[in-house]
Amino acid sequence: MKLKNHSNSIRMLALAALLFSGAEQAALAQAIDTNITAIQKMTIKAVVKKLEKDHVRPKAIDDDFSRAIWKKYLEGLDPNKDVLLQSDFQDLKKYELNIDDELHEGSIDFFAAAYQIFHKRLLEAQAGYKKILDRPMNFNKNETVQMNGSLLDYSTSKAALESVWQKRAKYFVLKKMIDLDSNKVNNPALEKQARLKVDKWLGNVFKNLTGSSAVNERFSQYVNTITMEVDPHTSYFAPVKARSVNNDMAKRFFGIGLELQDKEGDVFVKSLKPGGVAIKSGLVDINDRILRISDTKGVMVDIAGIPITEVADLIRGDKDTEVSLDLLKSSGQEKTVSLKRAEIKDEEGRARSAVIEKNGLKIGYIYLQEFYADAANPAGFHCADDVGRELLKLKAQHVNGVIVDLRNNGGGSLDEVVKMSGYFLGNGPKVQIRDGNGIKIYTSNEASIYDGPLAVMINEQSASASEIFSAAIQDYKRGIIIGSPSSYGKGTAQGTLPMGKMGDQAKGIPDLSFGSLRLTQFQFYRVNGASTQLRGVKADVVLPGKLAYLKIREKDNSTALSWDSIPAAHYSEFNKPLIWNNILNLATKAVGNDAQFKAIDENSRLLAQHQLDPVDLISGKFIRQQDQLLAYTKKIDRIAQLDDNSKLKITGTMDNSGAVENEWYTKWLNTLSTDLYLDKGLDIMRVMNQKM
Repeated sequence: MKLKNHSNSIRMLALAALLFSGAEQAALAQAIDTNITAIQKMTIKAVVKKLEKDHVRPKAIDDDFSRAIWKKYLEGLDPNKDVLLQSDFQDLKKYELNIDDELHEGSIDFFAAAYQIFHKRLLEAQAGYKKILDRPMNFNKNETVQMNGSLLDYSTSKAALESVWQKRAKYFVLKKMIDLDSNKVNNPALEKQARLKVDKWLGNVFKNLTGSSAVNERFSQYVNTITMEVDPHTSYFAPVKARSVNNDMAKRFFGIGLELQDKEGDVFVKSLKPGGVAIKSGLVDINDRILRISDTKGVMVDIAGIPITEVADLIRGDKDTEVSLDLLKSSGQEKTVSLKRAEIKDEEGRARSAVIEKNGLKIGYIYLQEFYADAANPAGFHCADDVGRELLKLKAQHVNGVIVDLRNNGGGSLDEVVKMSGYFLGNGPKVQIRDGNGIKIYTSNEASIYDGPLAVMINEQSASASEIFSAAIQDYKRGIIIGSPSSYGKGTAQGTLPMGKMGDQAKGIPDLSFGSLRLTQFQFYRVNGASTQLRGVKADVVLPGKLAYLKIREKDNSTALSWDSIPAAHYSEFNKPLIWNNILNLATKAVGNDAQFKAIDENSRLLAQHQLDPVDLISGKFIRQQDQLLAYTKKIDRIAQLDDNSKLKITGTMDNSGAVENEWYTKWLNTLSTDLYLDKGLDIMRVMNQKM
């Protein structure tokens, strides 16, 4: 450790005065004011206290921790390595072993110093890119650019950094030219059009990065660097973001019913949701461009450069509150529209089912996108209840088996997955949870709804609650797990803890919120005692997929908690091991050594390998290289899709599915009918029907 440094707003602004002048200095001084600094300090102290006291495996906040935060935050500010210089790291080196002390004190010296340097470099990068994009480009020079920042070093000089800007700008323009018209990449008019679009897009990006909300966004990034050094799933949410996350889990929102689309940095209305406030008003049209949106104080905010997800958050809000939008109509007229928010139900995100016929059998299919729950409303949407209803629909159709599809399901509510597991397993233990107080076995008392042949589909993005469900089905020898060699490998569970200070209504002092901390407080274990942490759930029948060679799983996170195990719970398997192993062998044979999956596996490997290649900036070579990468993806998608003669026969189970507002369901059924992986799952269902 080093001697402690104490910060205050006066020192921070004094340092700003050394780095900036004129309008820049005034703007930055306004951005980092005393109130913001005080709240940031209190937030830091609150976060650190909870990390040390309530995390399931607290990590020592010491010099090693400090060193890691110093490096990761600076690299996180500039992951593409086109803003900061190596000398900036040297200038900030004095903080490398101080951060642990700062965190315990609630000091933000390092954050403030890093933000000031980063802000200065952003303005330089903005001007540098602008200067480059103001001039016509030559695409005949034999040079390459590496777009993966993890394979680059930070520039040692401003001249070297300008070379990075030059090459990256050429990449952006070449890519835009291909998007506009791949047959005219040598056309000067097209080159100019592409440059103007890239210039506008980058201008919006820099405007967002240097705007009035930038200091708060970078602070949230800093706090998340701290939390994610403890483990990858502990995260901080600023007050507004915390509300958005809760709404996502509840599958209910208050908005006006718009679907948005980003076109080169501009946000347009893509569609209007049937029954929504916007369509009922008659004031909003498809293809309207949104220019500004009112914030919580009614101030119109220019959304140029703001990510589309954040634009959507601005439109959402509390029920019956008003939101105003400045729209640019297709006629060129600007129009301000004010509408009251109402509830928007996310029907597309809820559990849904269908019946598929093949091999003389009727197989029920249930798709679950996540294990959602409305924690604030017992009568709200809960995935276990929805899955239960879909199961009853399928039973009424006298299906010969059920496939539960958890591909790309990132998890969700523990209570919901335990309850849902009971619908297939009956009562008994479903998962074991360890926290600071010991181990607890979670059981469900629900009677089984369905006891016939069962398969569960997973892939590399099936995580957390998906792994609890899949592991329970596998350990009980209740159903066959189909898909990737293993699931994501997240064996931890998080609780959301609000942070803040209570006010005093009598004295007119309001409550003060610092946001919330999604904290890893629990580790979960299979009923057989093994953790799914890092290792995931291994599929019984492996079907290679597009994501197999990408480093996107828990084991690829440097701060992931280690694997361990505990004693098994007491449970009874549904099938005897010899019989079950015979079924698994026959199921594997039913899929066979399929040439289609061999081709998917090979192209997935090539795609992952060549995504890291430096990019040629000679127009002809660039096009060929981009076409090759696209060809890998297209080939995988084409192979994974059944042709018209092999399409599956599918019948929907949704009530009133033909209504206009349910058009998405019909499209979903059509997509499902061409799914190669689902087709192989049906072949496995045939084996299970013969042997069970």
